[in-house]
Amino acid sequence: MRNILSKLLVFICVIVLATGSTLSVSASESKALDSKQLPTPAVNFDKDAVAEFKLELTQVSNNAPLSKGVDIEEIKKGLQSTSSSKDGTDNISPQTLTDPYEPNDDSGTAATISYNQYTYANIGTAIDQDWYKINLTVSSDPDEIVAFLLKDIPAGCDYDLYIFDPNFNYAASQNPGNADERIYIDVQTSGTWYVVVVPYSGYNDNANYKLFVGDAWQNGTTGWMPTNLTFNFTSSNVGTILPYQIFDLSYDASIPDSAVVRYIQIDSTGTGNWGNQVKYLYSAQTDTWYETFVGLDYVLDIPEDTLYVKQQWPITTKIQYLYTPIATWTPNIYFAYKYIIE
Repeated sequence: MRNILSKLLVFICVIVLATGSTLSVSASESKALDSKQLPTPAVNFDKDAVAEFKLELTQVSNNAPLSKGVDIEEIKKGLQSTSSSKDGTDNISPQTLTDPYEPNDDSGTAATISYNQYTYANIGTAIDQDWYKINLTVSSDPDEIVAFLLKDIPAGCDYDLYIFDPNFNYAASQNPGNADERIYIDVQTSGTWYVVVVPYSGYNDNANYKLFVGDAWQNGTTGWMPTNLTFNFTSSNVGTILPYQIFDLSYDASIPDSAVVRYIQIDSTGTGNWGNQVKYLYSAQTDTWYETFVGLDYVLDIPEDTLYVKQQWPITTKIQYLYTPIATWTPNIYFAYKYIIE
């Protein structure tokens, strides 16, 4: 009889252990995370607007198009001058007292400028040309685009921007009035490049323009931002993906229009105590839900340099454990991005 009871107890223990194991696996599987099961949020992404922010490259050539009736050979005449202007008068003007780069009226006197730094100078006469030089190198990285920017042109003045590669192929930006001038180049020739600021009309020897030569793509962040969203955890929704809420960055003026995501973090700020949280973030641009690892804040599988920061971001979450009767999640979010300098 004792042997029978012993065997029966062993049999019951085996069943309990097996059942417990099965229940454990079943519980784990019931909480498995599958973002594909999440609903598609009712938000749109304006692909036409994104097209406006696409980086447009300019190619240097020996016959690039010019406007305003300008003859590139007239610009190049600066290559043959030293200290005399086109009308025979002294080209070195009093602006040398406030412009540390003068005299720089031709390639022979071109001032050396630094990469990724702004240069501040002024146009001192109606016939002044400001020549600068900088050494650039061909890169195999397609993202290493060089920006040539002329900004803060004084009111009432119209300055244009010209660049010459080591072979004196050229490109130009000739916007009307004092609008910024921009040229983006994929450098194909290593050596000394020349950057020339030429007044088309007007000048101001007391007001500096701002010149930049450097990386077209710059890095930036939003810093940690409050989403002002609130998610409430109760015993009834543990293990359930909560209804999404939308964090809208579409019109945030502090973010460059061209900003594309490098990575995203979502923190676990809130009240109460919970465990094994997964956060979900949706982009209508790719029609995809992205998620975090359990308990961590980095959003996974973000496509590199693809998602624009300025869009609507639906957010939701799921927890596996709740250690207080209720809890509230009020997430903060962090976007690291890169953007086209303008």
